[in-house]
Amino acid sequence: MYNLNQFTLRNMSECGLALRQLGQNVTTMEEAGKRMINYLYESLVDDKTQNQSCALIRLFKTHSYGDLTPKLQASARELLGDGEILPDLKCLTLLATVGEQPEWNSRYESRGHQAIPLANENAIANIPMVSQLIQQLGLDPGTVIKPDPSLMVDIEQQMYNVFHIPDALGSPYIPAQHEFVIPFNIKSVAGFGGILPSGNMFVVMMFLKVAISSATVDLLRPLALSVKTALLPFDDGKTFVDSLPVTSVGDRKIEQLNSQIATLTQLLDVSEQVTFIQSDRLEQAITDLQQALTQLQTTQTQIVQSEKMSALGQMVAGIAHEINNPVNFIHGNLSHLDSYIQDLVNLFQDYQTEYPDPPANLQAKLQAADLPFLIQDLTSILQSMQVGTERIRQIVLSLRNFSRLDEAEIKEVDIHEGLDSTLVLLSHRLKAQGKHPEIQVIKDYGIVPLVECHAGQLNQVFMNILANAIDALEESNRGRCLSEIQQHPNQITIRTSMIDAKWVQVAIADNGVGIAECIRAKLFDPFFTTKPVGKGTGLGLSISYQIITEKLGGKIVCHSTIGQGTEFIIQIPVQPEESEVRSRV
Repeated sequence: MYNLNQFTLRNMSECGLALRQLGQNVTTMEEAGKRMINYLYESLVDDKTQNQSCALIRLFKTHSYGDLTPKLQASARELLGDGEILPDLKCLTLLATVGEQPEWNSRYESRGHQAIPLANENAIANIPMVSQLIQQLGLDPGTVIKPDPSLMVDIEQQMYNVFHIPDALGSPYIPAQHEFVIPFNIKSVAGFGGILPSGNMFVVMMFLKVAISSATVDLLRPLALSVKTALLPFDDGKTFVDSLPVTSVGDRKIEQLNSQIATLTQLLDVSEQVTFIQSDRLEQAITDLQQALTQLQTTQTQIVQSEKMSALGQMVAGIAHEINNPVNFIHGNLSHLDSYIQDLVNLFQDYQTEYPDPPANLQAKLQAADLPFLIQDLTSILQSMQVGTERIRQIVLSLRNFSRLDEAEIKEVDIHEGLDSTLVLLSHRLKAQGKHPEIQVIKDYGIVPLVECHAGQLNQVFMNILANAIDALEESNRGRCLSEIQQHPNQITIRTSMIDAKWVQVAIADNGVGIAECIRAKLFDPFFTTKPVGKGTGLGLSISYQIITEKLGGKIVCHSTIGQGTEFIIQIPVQPEESEVRSRV
């Protein structure tokens, strides 16, 4: 079986060998042709549907009108009309046919294609498919109509091009669009052929239900030689099953020709065996190179990620440490400062009680200072300072939790703590700022156990996915007015749950622009990004995929609908396999 969308050099060689062998042990060209196109019809299969790739395959050969059977002559006369028909008039004759409809499996049932007269070049031009066929094969219409015996050897020994209509729907070269192309889902047409020693043209036409590339069609080109080899013994011999026997031209001559054909066949067999070996070696080399390239990209990504995370972790830990000391000093002294100020305020109030009438100059200073407001505002300032330092302490704690540089490689981790720490670090992008509206974060945390993993790596995955979700929501806001955004606010939903006793799931979804299928298929490829230069390296999701699948032994998938949003689903084991733990130590 051969898949035309993955047709290889080896497939071409195997198919060519089979076609030549099918020409043996038959008595007519029609039998040989029928065998070959049946083989092609059965062997060319669509891997996706397991159905035949061809709806219809036909083998045509030109014949002189005088050499046709009476039935075929009648078919040619019907198309040509009244008038004298010369015996040497060339007719493109249907030699064999096979297809998915019962009537397509007999040349006698064909309507209008049993014998097509090629009266002159103008007549050929009026038959679009035949005209395009001759042109694409590289033949001269004059040679097809009336072969020149003096040039026949050179013409016959040429290897001709292929016939290819990549898109059959709407093509002017494929007739019967509503009767044939559309109802039978014809996607493309391919053909190959050549010239026999007699000067007659032969061509195999395949009407396909799959679209194939020009590169694949080029691999079909050598098959014309195999078909020609199978047809050669019957050139100038018996063509049709119902034709009259041909007068013998001498047993010795036939033996010589058969010997030449056998020798050529042996040479071709040896050549194809070598091709098989070289093809296998080439395909293995290509596979090895692809694996090496994939491994190189993975290693490169891991090196970049390792260096990036090492530098980032050290920097974050250093910043957290440097900020933490002065902040703790300020935060710790605020309570004392508040106590001291309250003592001073109480003492001042006692003085006012004991000495209600101070001197005039002191009263003036008290009024200028607006003491009641000063006391009230001082209290508010102290409260604001306490809130601010507490906020800084939370950020510092989140930085430490995010980096986890001071913790063991593998330990029990609270997923919710990691998510919350990541959200704190991204809070400046979640708040409404200028043209960017607020992004609502909806937390639907379930009851999940602690997970044994590397906390810093898991937090990195959360950071990459949440940052991408924010980017997607900012992209979706472009071109939307404020009222639209208020009616359909930007949202990120985070859900955690247990799949079973051994697996935890984290789903992070946004209601942004969504991701097209062609892009979603490449999301986890290294260095693939849709962001403009300077906005992304294309490593974030690739690294996230490696962390989840390789480091944590889990799974990560992406579901998306254009215009509705995107959801990343992360599934990780509560406890990693022992083999995975050993591989990470």
